[in-house]
Amino acid sequence: MSDIKEMLQEAAAQVVETPPSPVHDEAEKSETLDEMLTRHREEQRALQTRIIGLRKSTPKSDKRKKREMNSKIADLEYELKTKHDRELNELNGIKDDDGHIDDGISLETLNRLSVEEEPVAPQPTPATSQTTAKKPNRQKLRKERKEAEMQRLRDEAEQEAEGQVDMAAVEKSAIEELLVPMRLQVKQITADGHCLYNAFSDQLLRRYKQANSYTELRKIAADYMREHPDDFMPFLYKDNGDMYTKEDFDRYCDDVENTAVWGGELEILALSRAKQVPVHIVQMGSPVLKINEEEYPDKVPLKLAYHKHLYTLGAHYNSLADA
Repeated sequence: MSDIKEMLQEAAAQVVETPPSPVHDEAEKSETLDEMLTRHREEQRALQTRIIGLRKSTPKSDKRKKREMNSKIADLEYELKTKHDRELNELNGIKDDDGHIDDGISLETLNRLSVEEEPVAPQPTPATSQTTAKKPNRQKLRKERKEAEMQRLRDEAEQEAEGQVDMAAVEKSAIEELLVPMRLQVKQITADGHCLYNAFSDQLLRRYKQANSYTELRKIAADYMREHPDDFMPFLYKDNGDMYTKEDFDRYCDDVENTAVWGGELEILALSRAKQVPVHIVQMGSPVLKINEEEYPDKVPLKLAYHKHLYTLGAHYNSLADA
């Protein structure tokens, strides 16, 4: 239960299943800083969704493909970061010593690289007794810096992958062991930001022959929360630790209904009460979490699996079918 409650403290993010946007045209250059930062966050979330797809499609036993995947991920992350830094610099009019728009590599990063902008020592020739120092090609140096930084990111990604315990595999195995005596098996649900609602929908169909789409369940959860704010607002906090205001809570409910923001224990509680059914959640390292079991003792419980490590973006819910 503690693992799920930890997710309530994290800011939920909308997942957009599209690749990062291309370089924007002249009309988009007029966007404000807030608009640009909002777009950047959307592109970062889209990239994380793409990374999830790469990780899922790569066999865990194939080390060569894992290295290639980590290299590809490092390239994608670097390219998006560089693009965002460049756009921010263009918006703010920040230029380097040559009058060019800064290319997005920070001074701290540059100091870690071995390439330095020092004059090339003059070479003596028989024809002349004095020569002038030849200035380095700044464009070439800039390219070398970028290549060096990208290689560093690739190396770090490979080292991290080699040294880490595959917690996703550990968790998967642990949950499967728990399900054996329960005579249950995992029914995979797509990781698209709607996993909780799709898993809930699958359970309602299996246990009660009720057909509800994830969009319908999002509205049901949001409406119930709006009608019972005192049951939910005390558990919602901002990043700075302050409790939600009524306006914050209204926006939260609107996001639950209209976006792909992740669902957690609060949304499960709302759906359980709205549908008047208990919910059982199986997770690694904890007893089965039983929600509203005493309130609806005669009802068949819906059964979900909670995965904390299955995907890099965070928590995921699968449906549990009878084995």
